[in-house]
Amino acid sequence: MAEADLLDLDLDGLTALVAELGQPTFRARQVWRQIWQRGTLDPQEMSDLPRALREQLAERIAPPPAATATQTSEDGSTTKALLPLADGEMVETVLIRHDPHAQAGSRVSPTARRTVCLSTQAGCAMGCTFCATGAQGFRRQLSVGEVLVQALLARSWARAEGGELTHVVFMGMGEPLANYEVVSAALERLSDADGFGLSPRRITVSTVGLPAQMRCLADDHPQVNLAVSLHAAEASLRRELVPVPPATPAEIVAAAREHSERTGRRVTFEYVLLAGVNDSRAQARALADRIAGIRCQVNLIPFNPSADVVGRRPSRRATLGFQQALVERGVAANVRVEKGRDIAAACGQLRGDRVRRDG
Repeated sequence: MAEADLLDLDLDGLTALVAELGQPTFRARQVWRQIWQRGTLDPQEMSDLPRALREQLAERIAPPPAATATQTSEDGSTTKALLPLADGEMVETVLIRHDPHAQAGSRVSPTARRTVCLSTQAGCAMGCTFCATGAQGFRRQLSVGEVLVQALLARSWARAEGGELTHVVFMGMGEPLANYEVVSAALERLSDADGFGLSPRRITVSTVGLPAQMRCLADDHPQVNLAVSLHAAEASLRRELVPVPPATPAEIVAAAREHSERTGRRVTFEYVLLAGVNDSRAQARALADRIAGIRCQVNLIPFNPSADVVGRRPSRRATLGFQQALVERGVAANVRVEKGRDIAAACGQLRGDRVRRDG
């Protein structure tokens, strides 16, 4: 019977397991390289290991989740997969390809930027009114292995296309900083030069605003990028849109300012635009005043409709007007180029396919 999830083990844990199996400890680094550099998850395929160890590992470890219900957007830019977990919970992960030189219908270049969007929880407890994940409620935390298998899966897709996974964003299902210990361990693994080998400057952690954990992130992972989903400059409107975290916009922005000052990194403020709710020029000016003096940029995200979520997408005119009002106040602002809307893989649309599972 399987006793361990191989992807949950750090190098020390893997070394202890190998020693327990009666094998020399140097074998642990061989296993480590097979997993994190080559992406080999089946011990029987780890060809540089002796057969006895391969068989022992196969008996002792749980198989990682396998992707099902994989979908690719019509333009080929986005692939989404459903991952059924061992206990029946489900999460979604997304690979986004950005190739500025690609022509419509052409193959994505091997040198294109490829970003995986990782989920960290089954469901979410934050209750954002515009988010399909929040609408399904909180189910449970993911483990380190359940988070990292998504990155390994996306990297295998990238390599199959002749490219590499270039960026990781913790922006999938769940609130990453509400699962801080797991996310922190995942960040260590992803940025390990002898492991996954991704520069921390190519990793972004998104949060709806948990100030204490934001400060921990600055201390523990100062080179990792921070994105803060603010959505409103006023406390009352913020509570309507994001009802669970108790922190006010002022407290969240103060933590973001501290993060930027301590790390020297630019903070991204993410702002979902909902027609008639938070998309006026006056609200843009209030946002500019709220974040004034912070080294930052604002990423504007027009609302993406989804089942069980109430809201309307703003007009192009309103979106550009909001952006212009920010720029006029000296705030760098861009409108996100949405990818994957046709397969429900865009911001706020991930839901772990609860409808299919429960229906």
